[in-house]
Parts: sequence; structure tokens; C-alpha cells
Amino acid sequence: MKQKVVIDIPLNTDRGRSKAMKIAVTTKGVTSVNIDKEKSHLVVIGERVDSFELMKSLKKRFRCASIVSVEEVKPPSKDEEKKKEEEKKKKEEEEKKKKKKEEEEDKCKPYCPPNPPCVQYYPVCQPVYDNYNPSCSIL
Repeated sequence: MKQKVVIDIPLNTDRGRSKAMKIAVTTKGVTSVNIDKEKSHLVVIGERVDSFELMKSLKKRFRCASIVSVEEVKPPSKDEEKKKEEEKKKKEEEEKKKKKKEEEEDKCKPYCPPNPPCVQYYPVCQPVYDNYNPSCSIL
């Protein structure tokens, strides 16, 4: 019996996300772990996952972790699989068409050199002598 456990955890940093995933993966029976960044949920899917042990280990690191839902994952039916395969094929065909259009557009575009780098020129200052007298000499 596959289970899907959704846990609400404050996942603000990358370090916290990775720590939560490591803790979840080490729990017995877990097959996959995903993070929903928008809702800050940790989604754990596995075979006979002990949600109590999972929460116990997560609460050590994240004190305000709570379970949102625990539900059974049903295997997809053949009709759903066929629909997914058809959608994948359609997406692949659309991507191929986009690539062909981009290649055709690239062939027709003239070459434009890149913008020159921004160079700042500084004025050269030379000393100005007001009273230049060649007969004057310093001994």
C-alpha cells in the first residue's frame, strides 16, 4: 500500500530544504520526496511509510512541522497512462516544431556584431607654466 504524506514545514533556505529531504529519505519505506516551494510542503511517497517516525525525526530539526494529509496512492489506470503518453507525444511534436522555426529564423537573420564594451577615457592633464623664463637657472 503506497502512501502519500504531505507535511507543512518552514522551508525558507536551501540548507533547510536539503536537511528536510535527507531526514525524509532516511525514513524506512520512503521511495520519493518532493518539495512544494509555493506552499512550503514536503511531499513524501512510499510503501508503508510510518508517518509517526517520520514526524518524530523531522520535529527534532523543525519544531513547527505538522502533517497536512496522509492518503493512499492508487496506481494509474491504463486509460490515464495512454492520455499521458499522448500528451507527451504532443509536447515533443510542438517542441520539434519550435526548434525548426527557430533554426529557420536563425538562418535568415543577418549577423550583428556585439555591442562594443563601455570604455571610459580620462583627459590627459599637462602642467601649465605661467611665467616661463629660459634665462633663469637654478644652481
